[in-house]
Amino acid sequence: SGFDQRLEGQENSSLLAVQEEFIEESSLSDLLVAGARAVEAQDSIRASAILSRLDDLIPGVPCRSCHHAAACSSDHLACYFARGLRSRISGARAECHPAAAAAPENRMPAYRMLQELSPFIKFAQFTANQAILEATADDPGVHVVDLNVGEGVQWASLMSDLARHGGKPFHLTAVVTADDDADSAGGGGGSHPAAARWLSEFAGSLNLPFRYSSLHLRSEEDLRGFATSGNGGGSVTVSCDTTDKSYSSLIRLQMQLLGSVKILRPKLVILVEQEPFRIDRSLAPLAEFFCEVLQHFAATLESLESCFRNGGYGACLGPVEKETLGPMIEDAVRQYEPVAGGAGAELEGFRARALSSFNVAQGKMLAGLFSRGFGVAQEEGRLALCWNSRPLTSVSVWSPM
Repeated sequence: SGFDQRLEGQENSSLLAVQEEFIEESSLSDLLVAGARAVEAQDSIRASAILSRLDDLIPGVPCRSCHHAAACSSDHLACYFARGLRSRISGARAECHPAAAAAPENRMPAYRMLQELSPFIKFAQFTANQAILEATADDPGVHVVDLNVGEGVQWASLMSDLARHGGKPFHLTAVVTADDDADSAGGGGGSHPAAARWLSEFAGSLNLPFRYSSLHLRSEEDLRGFATSGNGGGSVTVSCDTTDKSYSSLIRLQMQLLGSVKILRPKLVILVEQEPFRIDRSLAPLAEFFCEVLQHFAATLESLESCFRNGGYGACLGPVEKETLGPMIEDAVRQYEPVAGGAGAELEGFRARALSSFNVAQGKMLAGLFSRGFGVAQEEGRLALCWNSRPLTSVSVWSPM
């Protein structure tokens, strides 16, 4: 807007001078937003000029083997957004999944630091598990269909709760997609076998009846077959956590969720999302989306700095930034399309289910264990973890109308 105001009353012959002055005097965030507007307008000359200025201002992001920050975290953040814009205008739109940033054994330390030193993962897991426990209190067993099972860490916590409440049988169905099959065929092996093995061992240590199964999802026919076989039905809870996905994978996961809910008609749907990528958010132009994502990740990074203060950059924040946040930012900027997949959609035939007062109190207590800037916001069927009143991650609960 500052650039637009400075254009008022100027003759065409002076536009270039005004633009150059703006580029020289603007802050990193102003330049990034101006760059996004230039990319959206397909003004490659102006976009290139802005990106060149950003290159001059940003010292750069240290490599993954570096143990010290070469610049402040806000510079790193700006670097990731600038990389995304540069990839977008160069036409390099191939997906860059966060998982591709490092081998699995290198990603796990970053995940564990997020889990132990910040409230993000625990907040999502505890809120979702409590909603499942309450919704299935009168059921003879619990059956969860997980669209993104990953390492399966969440379900160990739920299994412990079930064991403490009488040992109700737990059945976990992990959805396996073509992407998972490709990863396994390519030598990655996938996380499902490992998750099945250690969850079975953990259930055995609790003396909890446990069954792990896989649903290979290649078309809607696989879902229909699953439902008619007796595995699906009203007793199923569908869980979908999109927070660790690249933008392209997130859109595919949202579409899988819509299809699964339509066919399986589960008793409960648990959806964990980052605020800018919520499935029910209306689509926005690139520049508007860019501003929202910029503010979101700036707040996320600020909150993590408060959590990792004692660990320093190299030990804690650096790995999390480089292996999760950075690739996720670059991919979102590179891949975003205002007409893309599931965004803006709703869970047809489902309504938001109110969370219990105990669940809300649990979320507030957890947030209070970390930095004072964390809080919890509640709306119908949704509980959000906030940083300085800005929602970052939310858990929403849905049941059939």
